Amino acid sequence: MNEYIIYEQPTAENIRNFLKCEYLYEKYNSTLAQEDIWGIKSSISTLLEMSDFCQRISLKLELLKELEKNILYLDDLKNNDFIDLAKYDNFLTEVKRCIANLNDIESSPSKSIVDNDFLMQIKNKLNVPAGDNFFDMPSYLNLLSSNKSSIVDTINLWCLPFNPLFESSKIILDIKRRNAKFEIFTSNKSFFEKKLDKEIKIDLVRIKLKKNINIFPDISVNRQNINVIFKTSYGDSRLSRAISDNIEFELSLSGIK
Repeated sequence: MNEYIIYEQPTAENIRNFLKCEYLYEKYNSTLAQEDIWGIKSSISTLLEMSDFCQRISLKLELLKELEKNILYLDDLKNNDFIDLAKYDNFLTEVKRCIANLNDIESSPSKSIVDNDFLMQIKNKLNVPAGDNFFDMPSYLNLLSSNKSSIVDTINLWCLPFNPLFESSKIILDIKRRNAKFEIFTSNKSFFEKKLDKEIKIDLVRIKLKKNINIFPDISVNRQNINVIFKTSYGDSRLSRAISDNIEFELSLSGIK
């Protein structure tokens, strides 16, 4: 059982977008795996959220650019013996597969959602409180009352065009997480500051803390340093305040020179 929470703070906009992709895909898969109709409804709502998100940004171009950078990064890790050959080969194969899949995308993945009148009816109802109810949308209840495996197959078919984007996001984040080591530090009461190497562009900060201690980090980063204020929550309203004691934690910084 995992005894730690890892808090992540992106410092580059493209990494922020990749983390959002990961969040949406994990939410989609988790809700789709639930047995009741509320999980299915939530998975469809998340699918519509995916579509909106992918329409707003040039995600394919961002991913291709970052994947190409990661090929050079992996080569650098291998040449400096920072990664074993088997792991290098696995990552490189996955990166190249993702690049090929992205290049095969001819139109926006969101087009299949936007062109689906049934899904657009649901989306329009979601903008109204309790708008996706069953008495206003009997066709929705009809779908949700179908055979579970048939529903899952249908929803996964709707999600299929998005898979290359989310798989590419995942491999990029995996490379960053697995090849950035955690180091142990101790705060000065609630505060911690670390100067950054100007030659390295940090794009993901990760802080590991023990679970069930009711402490979380408030992270801010600029080109020169990283600042963290450790806080705790209190009361029924979950207000927060800075802690008064030192705390030991682990820090990982991902970046490419």
